[in-house]
Amino acid sequence: MAAVISLPHEFTIHYVLADPVLEDAIQSMPFATPGTTETPCDILIVDNVDSLHSTDFKYAILLDAACFPAVIPDNTILLQELPGENLKADLISIITTINQGNAHSLLRQQASYSTRLDWLTHGLEEAIIWTNEKFEILAMTDRTASLFKLTQEHIQGRPFLEVVRCEEEDLHEMLLKRAAAMATDKLELAGRLQDGTKIYLKVGIRPISHDRYQLNLVDVSSQRAADKRFLQLANYDPLTGLANRGLLYEFLQHAMARSKRNGRLVAILLLELDHFNRVSAETGAQMGDELLKNASGRIKHLLNDHDMLARWGGDELAIVMEDLEHPDTVSRIATKILSVLSNPVVLDGQDYYVSPSIGIAVYPDADETLNGLIQAANTAMFEAKKSEGKYNFRFYQAKLQKVAEQRALMELHLRRALDNQEFKLFYQPKVSISQEKVIGFEALLRWQHPEWNNVSPAEYIPVAEQCGLIGQIGDWVLRQACTKMSQWQQEFPQMSECSIAVNVSPIQLNDPYFASRIAAILAESHLAADRLEIELTESAVMENPEQGIRILKKIHELGVKISIDDFGTGYSSLSYLTKLPIDCIKIDRSFVIDIGLDKSTESIIQAILVMSSKLGLINVAEGIETIQQMAFFEGTHCDILQGYMFSKPRSEEDISSMFTGIRPALHKELSQLGSLRA
Repeated sequence: MAAVISLPHEFTIHYVLADPVLEDAIQSMPFATPGTTETPCDILIVDNVDSLHSTDFKYAILLDAACFPAVIPDNTILLQELPGENLKADLISIITTINQGNAHSLLRQQASYSTRLDWLTHGLEEAIIWTNEKFEILAMTDRTASLFKLTQEHIQGRPFLEVVRCEEEDLHEMLLKRAAAMATDKLELAGRLQDGTKIYLKVGIRPISHDRYQLNLVDVSSQRAADKRFLQLANYDPLTGLANRGLLYEFLQHAMARSKRNGRLVAILLLELDHFNRVSAETGAQMGDELLKNASGRIKHLLNDHDMLARWGGDELAIVMEDLEHPDTVSRIATKILSVLSNPVVLDGQDYYVSPSIGIAVYPDADETLNGLIQAANTAMFEAKKSEGKYNFRFYQAKLQKVAEQRALMELHLRRALDNQEFKLFYQPKVSISQEKVIGFEALLRWQHPEWNNVSPAEYIPVAEQCGLIGQIGDWVLRQACTKMSQWQQEFPQMSECSIAVNVSPIQLNDPYFASRIAAILAESHLAADRLEIELTESAVMENPEQGIRILKKIHELGVKISIDDFGTGYSSLSYLTKLPIDCIKIDRSFVIDIGLDKSTESIIQAILVMSSKLGLINVAEGIETIQQMAFFEGTHCDILQGYMFSKPRSEEDISSMFTGIRPALHKELSQLGSLRA
């Protein structure tokens, strides 16, 4: 119910005020006398927007200390001022102005103020909302409507919690507490637009009266998306979408900490896809990437949600499994991985195979430190790679650690060996039965370590291959051997027809620039190409037959001879053998040693000799140590012999002495050849 006062000149004021302080200010106005509600209302004074609609009036004054742009009728004047003497004076001034018929000037000023407010808030990043104590929206800036993709009519009067559609159940209480504490930082919350799109807001709140609040909203959705993208780039592999090495480190560390508390096991599996790089080299990086994504997708289906699959490196993946009761669980998963990866990956209509080797280390048995556990898994993976045919997994064993430490020490010394001139070549002669003379040499690398003396090639060559030094060492061997043979041929005319054979690693054969480097070394040493012979094992060729054939053809086109070493011990097929551009086959000493002892072995040797001769290949038998072994090859398709029966590997000084006549050149052994022929 409105109260009424009358002023001189029959001027009537109706007022509806909830605040007693404001009501007292109206009643104590000078010359005011009580009036009746039947008197027409010249001015309505209220302190609530809703009260403007309860009475007919010529003009209205809305008293509100909460400064917000209220939506009010055109004939309403907003007086935003705290109670006090100034309020009375301003009220008298406004009433006098209206009584004098000049209300339009006040309304014009108010319209100007509203326009300025709209202009000031138009460019703000923040959307501003004014609400009552129930957080019902009383007013807003234009930015608010665009933020929620609604019209102001759809927002006006609705609860803020309904508009923002926040997932926080206690948001109302949270806002009240922050307002009471006058918190200056913004609360971050997630909401949804009408179309279901998720929106992230930072919300600041401040009270502007006992029942009014101002909310400042900032849309941080794009920032959250950018942060998420940054997090994705920082922690995940962009190709596969798997966790990267850094995230796996963090996950493994937490898993180890949980294991200490619950007493269960944690396992890390390092998995290398041995043919990933080959596919990339043959078909392009895109095909290699598809192969990796396909393989990782197959593995992911085998794991639980709480396991982590990560990309460890170029062709390596890593898996962390936790909360394990027994290592057998890991064995089963490793077996399943080998099984699913044994099926071909079809890319552009062609089948490609990956050959996984898996190393497994279990915490805390293998090691109790993060780096130690990873190193243990890495050591186990190298053991798995050594197994025949690969497609295998190995658990870390304590004894492997000692092997790993020895390997690391050898790698350290191996890196210094070239600079310290610790490598030296020895030369083992090859003898022609029919000509009864030396027709060539095989260059054999020896590492003369100052502390370890002569290190076996079986020990350091695999280390050189694994640590990436084999290419550098191999080039040094080629250069030294070719240079020395060229010098000997210039110095000793009887060596003009001799050739030099150099062993080549499978790693070198996978280098697309290998043939070019051989050509450069031949030009540098002035050695004729047909005086150089490249020896490689059949298993080295068959590891990547297509790539091997391409590289060997380039080498053969230079005029260089190509020999297959240790023939019969690998797993090559006749179909590939006929495709290889080879000139010579060397029968492995494992067959030669059984001559005179095993008739079936002798039959195998005869079969190899017949087959290779029909292919137009030269045969060489290595490992000849007895007269009986030498006599076996008399009259066969094998004309060239090599072994301790004739000579052990000799230094370059010994070879020079042999041809200068300082001592007889294999005199006794060559005489035995003559006696056999006689």
